[in-house]
Amino acid sequence: MGKRLFAVFTFWLAGTAAAQSGLTQTETHWLQLSAPAIAYAREQGLPLDIVVQPQPTPGNAPLAMAYLNGRCKLVLSIRGNPEAQTSLDTIPPDLLQPVVEAMAAHELGHCWRYMRGAWHTLPAGFAPAQGDADPALREQLREMQQTRREEAFADLVGLAWTLKKHPQHYAQVHAWFVTYRQHDTLPGSHHDTLAWVKLAAEPAAFTAAGTPFEQAWPLWQQGLRAGQ
Repeated sequence: MGKRLFAVFTFWLAGTAAAQSGLTQTETHWLQLSAPAIAYAREQGLPLDIVVQPQPTPGNAPLAMAYLNGRCKLVLSIRGNPEAQTSLDTIPPDLLQPVVEAMAAHELGHCWRYMRGAWHTLPAGFAPAQGDADPALREQLREMQQTRREEAFADLVGLAWTLKKHPQHYAQVHAWFVTYRQHDTLPGSHHDTLAWVKLAAEPAAFTAAGTPFEQAWPLWQQGLRAGQ
């Protein structure tokens, strides 16, 4: 399973405001599975819109987050995208609902960070690692580290969501995240979040109170601290 299963779009393509009718069966299935997380985001006051891309989107992440005019856009790229159904088929049937909810919650973690003006920033007291002397390589490293940190926070949000909504499946969903992040992931690369995911191996690692975003925050900082 590739790293494109869920991702962040920090750009927006004109003309992708999808029609909300005429959805395919696969599109409807993804929306139904994601619905609890979407409803929660709106309860929390996140400015979230749902966009189902009407054109073929082969190779795109089935779920992604975009930002436009101060609002988060949960983008579903399902039509003409074989990965969308393949991704569902690779998840054990009894885990399909909790895993896809965790994936949607992962994307909401990106929205939560972005709407707080914290996107790609570090908490107070943390400093980015120093890169190569070559400016181009240093910039590439900086961008990779930023993406990795945001992916790590979002993974922890997904796991915190699972603990809150599907505690009976927590160990299995956590194992799914570990397997997914181990597959074809280079150490230290954009999607290498294993150091953070492993911190959440036990449910007790999360604080008992707060939203999934708030529960993810201390563990995320713990992972940042360990990486310094």
